[in-house]
Amino acid sequence: LTTFSPTTGTVTLTGDDLSIEDVVRVARRGARVEVSPAALQRVRRARDVVDQVLERGDLVYGMNTGVGSLSRYRVPFEGLEQFSVRLVTRHTTHQGAEVDAGVVRAMMVTRANGMAKGGVGVRAELIQAFLDALNAGVHPVVRMGGSVGQADLAEMAEIGQVLIGRGEAEYGGRRMSGAEALKAAGLEPIRLKAKEGLALISANGVTMGHGSLVLADVADLLDAFDVTAALSLEAFGGNLSTIHPEAARMRPHPGQARAADRLRELLSGSYLWRPGAARNLQDPLSFRCVPQTHGACYDAHAYARGTMEVELNSASDNPLVLLNDRSIISVGNFDVVALAVAFDLLRVAVAQVVHLANERIQKHLWSQFSGLPTGLAARDGDEGLRPLGYASASLAAEARVLANPVSLDYRGQIAEGIEDHASMAPLGVRKTEDMVWLARRMAALELTVATRAVDLRGGPPLGAGTGIACAIAREFATTEPEEHWPDVDGLTEVVAGGNLLARVSREVGPLEPVSATGDAVGPGEAGPASP
Repeated sequence: LTTFSPTTGTVTLTGDDLSIEDVVRVARRGARVEVSPAALQRVRRARDVVDQVLERGDLVYGMNTGVGSLSRYRVPFEGLEQFSVRLVTRHTTHQGAEVDAGVVRAMMVTRANGMAKGGVGVRAELIQAFLDALNAGVHPVVRMGGSVGQADLAEMAEIGQVLIGRGEAEYGGRRMSGAEALKAAGLEPIRLKAKEGLALISANGVTMGHGSLVLADVADLLDAFDVTAALSLEAFGGNLSTIHPEAARMRPHPGQARAADRLRELLSGSYLWRPGAARNLQDPLSFRCVPQTHGACYDAHAYARGTMEVELNSASDNPLVLLNDRSIISVGNFDVVALAVAFDLLRVAVAQVVHLANERIQKHLWSQFSGLPTGLAARDGDEGLRPLGYASASLAAEARVLANPVSLDYRGQIAEGIEDHASMAPLGVRKTEDMVWLARRMAALELTVATRAVDLRGGPPLGAGTGIACAIAREFATTEPEEHWPDVDGLTEVVAGGNLLARVSREVGPLEPVSATGDAVGPGEAGPASP
């Protein structure tokens, strides 16, 4: 639920430095939004260019011409304002599932920041209309499913509808018409001027707003899998030579170093650091390759994050206002194929992490690998937790399906063949969100199984972070699987809600970076165990 509190502070839009964290603050914590004076000055200068071009009578796509294949039709000067309104109303398809208010807020703040860049040529009043609605808690009802990723026309049009006093919105916990919501909040509908109808709809608000929230969730997910993998190492009696700092120094991928650092921190004080604690000279690859696989996912996430923050602070409009040239040109800056590819890459990387977790779960349940009873049962012949192995395998299979790329799936030709390319980025974002939900359950399954294995090994001393994680999981696990089934749903909610990471982080603290020499070790430890 989106909450509104004065303690969340204010996000100032400049068009140049909006971060994913800023989007999360506005979308999920109700932070207020304002525009910097310098950005407003740039916006007014860009609008002056639009007015001058209008006075000259130059043809500009979507300003005084139709859009798409209708660009050959000229809109008369006296009909420009009506044309802007018609662009908004005619692109609202009213289909698909409704998104929550947090996603809508993310869409609105990313669009307002894009307008603040100055390339779109809208009036400052239109940006203020976005901010007034955000700060008042007027949330347009937006349905997902009308975009192919070359500007999220249908979804952005539903936001535009409310700003002009139409459509539907939620305000004060009630659903009402857009006009009623604005009136209840003490706001007035905005009257659109030339070019502003296209500016409202021709933006990738879904990809950037929703995508920013999903990237924030993936970051937490990767931290959670570091925790589950570390606990699995203790549950398996694993060999910690795999997280020796020299391994990362000799193969200096940033993500691998980060993952190894985190694992050493989580395992600080663990019994596995004792000489001879490891059961095997070499463990199965699902244990041995955690730093490499998690590291690859960290690197993929870093790439997606960097690509997103470039896009958040770009002029992604067409046509584009050029302040220095005092002209308006047609461009393809609305094409977000870079983000579509980044999310495809990220899903593949997350699927690899999910695959490793599934394999570790299977190894815990298989006595030939774990040295514990099959299914981690209390008695021979009992099922124990064996059914969780089927659930885990099912999730891993679904993750592989979700990992399939969507950026190559567009095969249509719309607008009479002019729009013959599309990124499908919104679909990629939605599939990544689905992957996050699936992966959270996999993390809960691993915590459940690993906790049971730890108990069967007699409860040896655990690490600073893993001990906290095991205590949390034990609240939902069971010592008698045949009598009381573990509450995997409840533990999944703990993972999804951030409580697991919050409690672990209070004990372990923030992640320490790899040193320049690459030989940093977990806090309080002299070094990794010998193989």
